[in-house]
Amino acid sequence: MPQHFIKPGADWGKASAVGLSLAICVACPAWAQTTVPATAGVTASKVELTFPDVEITEKSLEFRQFEKVEITGSAILAKEAKQALPLQILDRRDIERSGAASLPELLQRLPLMSNFFESGTVTGTVAGGPEAAAIHGNQGGTLVLLNGRRLPYYGSQAIMIDRSVVDLNFLPLAAVEKIEILTDGASSRYGSDAVAGVINVITKTDIQGLSVGVEATVPQDGHGHSKGVNLSWGKGRLQRDGYSLRAHFTAQKTEAVLAKHREVSSQGARSMQIDGKTWWLTQNYSAYSAPAKNYLDANGDLKNTYYLQTGQCEPGWYELGRGKCFTNTQGEMTLYPEVNKQLLYLQGDRMLANRWVVFAEGLLGQQKFNTVAGGDYNTKDVLGPDGNTYLLDIVPLGLMSRQQYVNHIGNIALGLRGEQYGWDFVTSVSSGRHRVRRDFIGGAVTNGFAAATLPPEIVGQHPSQYSADTLALLRQYQGPEKEWLDDAFSQIDSFNFLASREWMETDYGPASVGAGLDWRRERVYYTARDKETRPGFDASRLVWAAHLELSSPVGPHSEVTAAARYDQYSDFGGVQTAKLGWKWQPERAWLFRASVGTGFRAPNIAQMVPISSTIAGYMDSFGNEISVKSGGNPMLRPEKSLQRNLGFRYEPNQRWSLGADLWQLDIRDTFGYLTIEEILNNPGLKAKFFDQQLLTQTNQNLGRSVKRGLDYDIHWRQPTDLGRVRTSLKGVYMLKSAKEDAVDRTWVSNIGTHTSPFLTTARHQWSLTSMLERPQWVGGFTLHYKTGYDLETTLYDKDNNWRNETTRVPGHWTLDLLSRWQIQPKLTLSAHLINATNRMPALRMGIQDNALLGVDTRYANYMGRNLQLKLDYKF
Repeated sequence: MPQHFIKPGADWGKASAVGLSLAICVACPAWAQTTVPATAGVTASKVELTFPDVEITEKSLEFRQFEKVEITGSAILAKEAKQALPLQILDRRDIERSGAASLPELLQRLPLMSNFFESGTVTGTVAGGPEAAAIHGNQGGTLVLLNGRRLPYYGSQAIMIDRSVVDLNFLPLAAVEKIEILTDGASSRYGSDAVAGVINVITKTDIQGLSVGVEATVPQDGHGHSKGVNLSWGKGRLQRDGYSLRAHFTAQKTEAVLAKHREVSSQGARSMQIDGKTWWLTQNYSAYSAPAKNYLDANGDLKNTYYLQTGQCEPGWYELGRGKCFTNTQGEMTLYPEVNKQLLYLQGDRMLANRWVVFAEGLLGQQKFNTVAGGDYNTKDVLGPDGNTYLLDIVPLGLMSRQQYVNHIGNIALGLRGEQYGWDFVTSVSSGRHRVRRDFIGGAVTNGFAAATLPPEIVGQHPSQYSADTLALLRQYQGPEKEWLDDAFSQIDSFNFLASREWMETDYGPASVGAGLDWRRERVYYTARDKETRPGFDASRLVWAAHLELSSPVGPHSEVTAAARYDQYSDFGGVQTAKLGWKWQPERAWLFRASVGTGFRAPNIAQMVPISSTIAGYMDSFGNEISVKSGGNPMLRPEKSLQRNLGFRYEPNQRWSLGADLWQLDIRDTFGYLTIEEILNNPGLKAKFFDQQLLTQTNQNLGRSVKRGLDYDIHWRQPTDLGRVRTSLKGVYMLKSAKEDAVDRTWVSNIGTHTSPFLTTARHQWSLTSMLERPQWVGGFTLHYKTGYDLETTLYDKDNNWRNETTRVPGHWTLDLLSRWQIQPKLTLSAHLINATNRMPALRMGIQDNALLGVDTRYANYMGRNLQLKLDYKF
């Protein structure tokens, strides 16, 4: 990303004034010695200039210290990022113009990101409730840092599901100064989890006074409104006053979007016409309703009263079998959950007598998700007046699958940085915990409900027609409004020490060395109401590591860097990683870089606990019910990676900049588990994992995966009479994304295709941004695009015949309009029209990885056109 020398808005005016003043001052001596030349009729005379008296007052000296800081991906402290690293930087200007209201929203819009947990995946999936980042689609291999330090994983760690991610809802966006995104592996610097790259969120260091911001989002299609408030306060400048204090608080509330609020997600079954015949794809439907329209006759056959009268199903119902009609239960399910979030971040620095700096930071946050994971009510088979058994939804008792996630995060850090004996030092201790509590919030019934007898006339009544006696009868079986489901947390306590210096001088410049020590304790805890099927666990481990980095010029225009690290885990042993990098700049405009390195990702503690939990039942092809248990594996090995990168940058002048990086990431011993079908269809696996109708799935090191792609960016800026124009294009083009089949060892690609549970990888995604900058106003647009993919699915007709079909989900683009107006020096108004053309992602007719038919919230956003307004005032 290009460097920004002059900030927009008021800073442009200040810079112009400073430049004009300097020009005047330079000219002043010449003016003082200049005589006016004689012209016709005019006598030349010497001009005497006089100046007012200057009053000199005493004032404490404030100076700017270009201190060395940690650079993401390097152990050597420096004043600026090294171009040898493929590092993308989002600065404060980029953040303010993005229109994002939160850190997840900002990061998940980037072309670099794909296949991440986001707020929509909380509904009916195994993801839980985090919002995560995934560089090049590798979520578990993306390490997220706050000011260079680790944060705790998402609190609810499951035995089978890999949730080793940092929930991005940990920091107010107003506290962020910049975000450094390293798109190359960095295990030789940070250890585990950095195989795909690193995201380092860096907070502001200088805030003066109080700033207040209010914001609101208004969707055109209704529902999903949000509002929020941001407060920032700061006092003191470290270099002038010897201390600096900062505080940030944000509160946001977002309304839920139900599936019925968007047409594309409104139906739980969809039909297709193929060769003049109707075929169905089904997900969320039911034979029960209120009033009851379906019944079982004396022979146990399903009948529908409307169909018997008209020969067709009632409008809005699905005929999924001959004469068999079903209701849609998807409409009341959650597309995007209701969210209520509060975040507080505090930070301070103090200068000591020896110019060392002690620093501290703390964050505290809470986020509540309310979601409906299923559209089913409690049901009863009620004997009707005609002697048939009617299938009735008990609507007054509420939906059964209403859940609430309450996420808490707390993190504190204390550290010291300074210089001594030519060495630059940074050391810190930190402790953080992320906790998740899950509750059912409605729909629970008492034990007596199963044996309850309901009056026959209820079957033909709409719930609004129920008598007071009927409602009283039903409410006596209503369970508690909130019922605890499970509770879990993840905790990390760490110590970090880093030192670096220029250790020798060469003919082409100084050589530098950096070294560090890391120690941390990781702990996970889980407990559930149903301890028989979901046993709890409380496990921890210790990790210590040492790392070293050397950097030296090897010629007038080139530099090499070598790094190595050793990590020792108390549960599975030691891991060594290394990296070698090279930079060559033959002339000012051109720069070439390359790197090769090894990395690893440790299995999370929950994946290794030696216990099993019951997750589901399964019906085999012969109609036999099979119990399925999931189990941890204490012998699970870490994933090992080999990453390579080759890139260049070309900057012929200050107006143009472009670059590209060709990268490849090979991972072996990938984490996962064998599917039920893979176990049952392979005699050897069946003999190992299946016994007496009990199938056990355990975490395994399955095989290999390979990803290869091209990251590129182009930047152009041009002064015009209307203002300065800035245009940038950033994208990722995938060349390969494949995984080795765990059974037959064939390679399966997921570029432009979807095979569950292997996620889809878009062939190409990019963002084009163009902005016009004026002194008090900035406006422009961003165009986002992502290529489509193929889906394989199985369809059924009314006679239960089936066929496999491949459908195409077309590419998707959206246009955002952005504007920011500085009304006065202290007041700024931002307006962003997101998805200005109101383009909705295409209907998804295929394999479902979440609970909703027709949509995939990881692939695209379903909010439609929405207006985001934000007003900031600085006191």
